[in-house]
Amino acid sequence: MAEEAGKASGIEKFDGTDFAYWRMQIEDYLYGRKLHLPLLGTKPESMKAEEWALLDRQVLGVIRLTLSRSVAHNVVKEKTTTDLMKALSGMYEKPSANNKVHLMKKLFNLKMAENASVAQHLNKFNTITNQLSSVEIDFDDEIRALIVLASLPNSWEAMRMAVSNSTGKEKLKYNDIRDLILAEEIRRRDAGETSGSGSALNLETRGRGNNRNSNQGRSNSRNSNRNRSKSRSGQQVQCWNCGKTGHFKRQCKSPKKKNEDDSANAITEEVQDALLLAVDSPLDDWVLDSGASFHTTPHREIIQNYVAGDFGKVYLADGSALDVVGLGDVRISLPNGSVWLLENVRHIPDLRRNLISVGQLDDEGHAILFVGGTWKVTKGARVLARGKKTSTLYMTSCPRDTIAVTDASTDTSLWHRRLGHMSEKGMKMLLSKGKLPELKSIDFDMCESCILGKQKKVSFLKIGKTPKAEKLELVHTDLWEPSPVASLGGSRYYITFIDDSSRKVWVYFLKNKSDVFVTFKKWKAMVETETGLKVKCLRSDNGGEYIDGGFSEYYATQGIRMEKTIPGTP
Repeated sequence: MAEEAGKASGIEKFDGTDFAYWRMQIEDYLYGRKLHLPLLGTKPESMKAEEWALLDRQVLGVIRLTLSRSVAHNVVKEKTTTDLMKALSGMYEKPSANNKVHLMKKLFNLKMAENASVAQHLNKFNTITNQLSSVEIDFDDEIRALIVLASLPNSWEAMRMAVSNSTGKEKLKYNDIRDLILAEEIRRRDAGETSGSGSALNLETRGRGNNRNSNQGRSNSRNSNRNRSKSRSGQQVQCWNCGKTGHFKRQCKSPKKKNEDDSANAITEEVQDALLLAVDSPLDDWVLDSGASFHTTPHREIIQNYVAGDFGKVYLADGSALDVVGLGDVRISLPNGSVWLLENVRHIPDLRRNLISVGQLDDEGHAILFVGGTWKVTKGARVLARGKKTSTLYMTSCPRDTIAVTDASTDTSLWHRRLGHMSEKGMKMLLSKGKLPELKSIDFDMCESCILGKQKKVSFLKIGKTPKAEKLELVHTDLWEPSPVASLGGSRYYITFIDDSSRKVWVYFLKNKSDVFVTFKKWKAMVETETGLKVKCLRSDNGGEYIDGGFSEYYATQGIRMEKTIPGTP
């Protein structure tokens, strides 16, 4: 079972999102290993109670290993498998109005982006509809089909209208629509069509060869997008190798020109409609490229929020293919100290260059200005990044020690400590202002350091401190001992008597501890003669000098009541 628990850690940990998917994973895992009986909650008659309790506890441990720390703390008190699953279902699958509204909003806002993968888009759609089903909201087959059609981008309008007009009075079926749009994606890919134009060819080969003039080379983002959006048939395309029309350079059978620059290789993306450029230069710098359709990097270690997967291939001019194995975000530290966040950066391990796509920046609403050997990227009135022209490339130099290389932490307790043990209210305020983008919510356990650092000592209640009305009714006494250095008179001790009523103090110096009893009798005789009153109560700290040496018998004969307190108190 220990080995099984270790394997279960391979299941994606449940962090509070997509409960239905996590439950499917854990149920499949337990059923596959015949450990599912505790999920049903009923003990088989043939199984002993001890065996059932052990099996239930083992399965409980396996499930706990698949929970994130923030989720596990919410169910730490659950001691059986069925109680644990019921608690999780009640918290994360409860069909509350807020949960339903949130999921419906996600569904209606779902929109497939241009050039996005249809399979990924359908996965998102199915995830949301499954979550809605778990909160008792189901759609019939035709509604699901219509929602998928409505979520397609504008470039699919012709296909959407054709499907709608061809069905007549028959109801649409989700599986049919799914198969149609997947087939359409394959057709467009094979035909070399962009998502932005129904029949336009997309696979333009862009490079920086010596045979290209300035108008064909690097352009600003507006010219780049305008050139990409032109609809061109195969007859209108001119080959940049032989100069003839009707085919692309990559399809040209003529010998390759000798004067072509071999230090820059044009890359065309045939699977995902993407265009890239690979150049030989230092790997710590980034190149702004108007011929790249998306940001790329060969360095996995600088990518945050990394998502691994098969994101297609790119092809070099020599026919070799490079795999796109993941994507994520990259924070670039610029020489002026500012940080520039690039989103949706593709990871291509075999690429030789970090590339910033001018086209992607323009699609995201940025403005790119090239002037006087410098470049600048702005969004509104805000300047996001700037740099200088190096040789023939517009580049930005990034110091190696300033590029972010670690994934952002989503541990609330860790951020609580990083922020100097900030209060929960303060962290929620930062989260609401977008200052903690890595966190989804503020939820951390009791902080022991905060408790120890902020607790206060409760003061003693002011009870029983009213002074006595009559003198000598209560007298406090104590012996201080011994001094490491004797006084000039040879004394190492002193004894005090304090009247509780008048707060008058008498101090006597003693050479020996045994002189306490004799000194007390002298003091008693003096004060009783002066005041005409009797000492009624003597309070000490229970020291032995007030018990031995004749004190006890003297109290009894003189009618004095002796009170004892713990050391260090009045």
